[in-house]
Amino acid sequence: MDYYDKYIKYKNKYLNLINEIHSNQNENILKGGNSKSDTISNKSNSNMFTCKPNNNKYNDICISNKNGKYQSKEKCEEECDPKFISIQLKKANLYKESLQFYFFIQDLIKQQKMDIYIKGGNVIGLAILKLIYEAYSNNDYKFKRAFYNFLKLELIKDWDFTGYINKKELTEINLEYRNKLDKIANKYKLVPRAKTFILYQTKYPILIYEKALFEIAIIDSDSTDFSKMEIPMTTMKVKVNLDNIKYIFMLAKSFYSWTTKNIPIDLDIVKKILSRIEIQIHPHKIGLYNPKNKLDTGELNKYIVQFIKNFTSNNIYWTQFLITQLEDPYRLIYRMGEKNIKKTLKINSFINNNIKKKIKPTWLLNVDQTNKIIKNFINKLGKKLLEIYSQTQSLDKVLEFLDGVNFGKPQIQIEWNEFDKETKNKLKLIFDPLVKYIGLNKFIQIINSYNIQDSTKSSDLTNSQKIIKLFNFLIQQKVFN
Repeated sequence: MDYYDKYIKYKNKYLNLINEIHSNQNENILKGGNSKSDTISNKSNSNMFTCKPNNNKYNDICISNKNGKYQSKEKCEEECDPKFISIQLKKANLYKESLQFYFFIQDLIKQQKMDIYIKGGNVIGLAILKLIYEAYSNNDYKFKRAFYNFLKLELIKDWDFTGYINKKELTEINLEYRNKLDKIANKYKLVPRAKTFILYQTKYPILIYEKALFEIAIIDSDSTDFSKMEIPMTTMKVKVNLDNIKYIFMLAKSFYSWTTKNIPIDLDIVKKILSRIEIQIHPHKIGLYNPKNKLDTGELNKYIVQFIKNFTSNNIYWTQFLITQLEDPYRLIYRMGEKNIKKTLKINSFINNNIKKKIKPTWLLNVDQTNKIIKNFINKLGKKLLEIYSQTQSLDKVLEFLDGVNFGKPQIQIEWNEFDKETKNKLKLIFDPLVKYIGLNKFIQIINSYNIQDSTKSSDLTNSQKIIKLFNFLIQQKVFN
């Protein structure tokens, strides 16, 4: 064979080989593969993942397997997470109730176009968990230490969902719409628990701390009036959507199992959940609402609003704070001191010892400053009532000044026995200077002259009459003796 024949022979072999390679590559593309070499393909197969939802630890549910179905751990988790969560809920005996709320909330979001939120005390706990996550998500040791110290605060308890109606389709909840919601709830075996507002639970709810573990309220809208709220810390909320809802139930299961059976919490799934929720907070600064350039004076009259402005030297944050507290004095007398201040102190201590942030969250109150302002304000208010009476010799003028201050709400009387000495003393400091000036016996005569019967419904009384009724109650409790 001469040189030319050899050339032709080997050229044909080379062209056949090239054609064979191209043919194999095209066949691979049609099957959903790619045109890369076999070496690259084999490397890809070694990084495939398999879903093992029965594994107890979240980090073990998506494992590397060359024969696996998923090309990445993230894609594996997308399909494996719901299976894992279902198994975990079944183990905790929470699956049935979680599923009822899951499908009901899903229906409200998809069909009724509602916005759904988590509200209540749990959100404060979630906000602190977010702080831990932001500080130590990449440090397992510090995250675990801070997390298990967080559990001692007992801030995650029952889960309160709230649905807001779609204002584009309905301006307010009417009887027809309520009946419609009742039918939807009944489809998921949820029952109404209130007459004057909409609240659903299961017929026999799972309990935690003697409360239903899950419940959902439906309301027209979230109040944007600062005078109707309390403080930013207690009005934070978390948006619930079709992506994070399954993780929220997993988080509920984790804390429920820990609280009731002391079962350790899987911190890897907790981190995953925390990465998928966001805390929403009303405009605020130094733990107080920020009304910007427009105070929300609520139902308070202009005279007492001016009294508050004078007291705060027109500081808009503290003015709004005191307006909000005074419009519902139950907040000022009881909740601020016995609930919110104490909770803030616990949170501050936790942050100092576990997260060591130099800058505190902006939604936390300055406890020392708040206590000082409340104490001084109560003393000043007591003196103001005395001043009005001493100048006019008329209790009606005192009551006019307090117009809009809802001392008549029944919580003070209903929860009186739960109040500590300091709480009861706040009420005394407000009214005692006035009673002492008049004299207790004469004060009782004046109160009796209004002829307000104890049996009279609060809804049938004016604000002034409600305050008279409160005076009667305080006299019976011997507050002024």
